Amino acid sequence: MGKRRERSAENADHRRELREQRRQEAAEKRAKRGEVRDVRKIDGEEVALVVGVRLPEMTRQEAEESLGELASLAVATGARVVGSALQSRARVDGRTFLGAGKAEELKEEAERLGANLILIDHDLSPAQGRNLEKILDLKILDRTELILDIFARRARTPQARLQVEVAQLEYLLPRLTRLWEHLSRTGGGIGTRGPGETQLEVDRRRIRDRLTHLKSRLKREGRRQEVRRTGDDGVFRVALVGYTNTGKSTLMNRMTTAQVAQRDRLFETLDATTRVLDLGAGYRATLTDTVGFIRRLPHGLVESFRATLAEVAQADLLLHVRDASDPLAEQHRESVVSVLREIGADEIPELVVYNKADLLPAEARVGFARRLQDQDEGSVLVSAHRSEGLDDLLGGIRRHLSADWVEVEGTIPAGEGEVLARLRAHAELLEEETTDSGIRMRVRMAPEWWSRLQASYGELVPDFFDPPTARTGG
Repeated sequence: MGKRRERSAENADHRRELREQRRQEAAEKRAKRGEVRDVRKIDGEEVALVVGVRLPEMTRQEAEESLGELASLAVATGARVVGSALQSRARVDGRTFLGAGKAEELKEEAERLGANLILIDHDLSPAQGRNLEKILDLKILDRTELILDIFARRARTPQARLQVEVAQLEYLLPRLTRLWEHLSRTGGGIGTRGPGETQLEVDRRRIRDRLTHLKSRLKREGRRQEVRRTGDDGVFRVALVGYTNTGKSTLMNRMTTAQVAQRDRLFETLDATTRVLDLGAGYRATLTDTVGFIRRLPHGLVESFRATLAEVAQADLLLHVRDASDPLAEQHRESVVSVLREIGADEIPELVVYNKADLLPAEARVGFARRLQDQDEGSVLVSAHRSEGLDDLLGGIRRHLSADWVEVEGTIPAGEGEVLARLRAHAELLEEETTDSGIRMRVRMAPEWWSRLQASYGELVPDFFDPPTARTGG
């Protein structure tokens, strides 16, 4: 047994020496031809190996779930994932994040699997990324860089593209030195020092200038959106929030006339889409679909998308969409709440919408609905895919919207057609009866509309608009 281990170790050392020899020979050939190899440029298919580190504050299940999510993100960019590795450490290595020994093991594993891309399920410092690339001689991407790439691919509107570019440039700025190293591997000698550093400073200045310009444009766009929202006086704003890929866009399409792109992949929707939400006569509301959240969503993206997320921060009601079939729904809820807290939207009333009920077995679905009813938290169970449970959802929105409405009862003279038209347009009609003296009505409406109608028509129909006849609805 001992001799077998010795032979195995000797063979491993021999293979390592051969790999290093081949790498050096290839580097010498490129140097003779005047070529510089950039490991960050991959020709053809990207074949990824995903790598995570489990620190003491994480359970193994949490680490594995996060690593699986990273693999899903990689697939969303078109990469092919061929393997994963999870390392347990007391603390991260300041130089290489993983440790030099683990990095060498990854190098062997990547070569065995044919991987040309290493994805790290954490954020790397510029030095850590640079050192890992030196050891592995492969392209290295951390979690933030991968998410930024997905956002860049999915951004469709000019504003979303601006927001993504800001986040990318802010991420890139401290990492320019790492990128410039690939362009400076020309060896020593006279005339090889200086220009690279000069160009590096030029690039840094250009990025800072570009960031200033982009942020100024985003601020102007944010102000224009604020003016538009201010113009929607009296409109109840509802916003869809939730973890990415919980079916928010499908729900948006079922509840409104929107045709938001809907596919079973992460971050399909980046741009805010707002449509009129039909809740019935007397209700004026809009529904907005926004970007989905994810665990450890990069802070730079949250900052860059603040103009888009303002639609959430200024909503009157949040529809927090969760995947009823996902066993990780509770962990995902915490990720969503964390982002809401960061944008100042954690105090907004919310209605929890458990979506994808069609993916639950029949018995589990009945039990799930019963638990929601017993808890009486105002949550609803729906299937956006099958358009099931939407009436309950719309009813829940109406209850939130009309919580402070006033109920008014009285008779409108038959000749006051304008008053009747205004009431039917801006109030919920509860009862209507034709009498000898006119049209007897019982309606509920928002306090601001009651005040407006009272100011405009109080003298014409004093019996109806007499303040004592109004009482708070429920």
